[in-house]
Amino acid sequence: AAWALLRSLFRRALMASGWCTIESDPGVFSELITELGVKGVQVHELWSLDKESMAEVGPVHGLIFLFRWRGEKDDRATVTPGPGVFFASQMIPNACATQAILSVLMNCPSISLGEEMTAFKAFTKDFPPDVKGLAISNSDLLRRVHNSFARAEPTVSEERRASKEEDEVYHFISYVPVDGKLYELDGLKAGPICLGDAGPGEAWLDAVTPAIQARIEQYS
Repeated sequence: AAWALLRSLFRRALMASGWCTIESDPGVFSELITELGVKGVQVHELWSLDKESMAEVGPVHGLIFLFRWRGEKDDRATVTPGPGVFFASQMIPNACATQAILSVLMNCPSISLGEEMTAFKAFTKDFPPDVKGLAISNSDLLRRVHNSFARAEPTVSEERRASKEEDEVYHFISYVPVDGKLYELDGLKAGPICLGDAGPGEAWLDAVTPAIQARIEQYS
């Protein structure tokens, strides 16, 4: 039965199309989350990682980092996702931002996901990362809501939409605390990267700041 499901997901993934590029805007992301049925969650754009900026937006469930990807080798070890970690391989280039959002939503037990996303999380709970990614690509709800925020331009991969002159590539990754550990979740990698202990409450924000700052300096 498991192999039959996997084959079915692969067939549907091969036929799946129409995942449009959406605007990289916190207001768009907040509305997308609401349309998925999730309650009480908003996306805020941060220009600083200081404690004052974090405090202004209230409880922080996770952080999403948008950066210019250069294809450099990353030797950091990935880990096998534990039972409490939702990690999905990225199967659709244009779903990059939506998948980063899901990485935060699905890894925060205190978030009210709503009926459909709760069912999706339960359905995919025991799937390996690649099958989770296929389940995302084949979700009619996720595709429909994602496409409702399509940019008014020809469909171009989020990772490949840069100028021809510079050939810039952009990518979204997520940082979340799960079960006392801090993780970097990047659907283009084989698994999560554990960054160490998250600490109690929002102490994980202190732990994640150096990791994000290092990435900013690397890609600036």
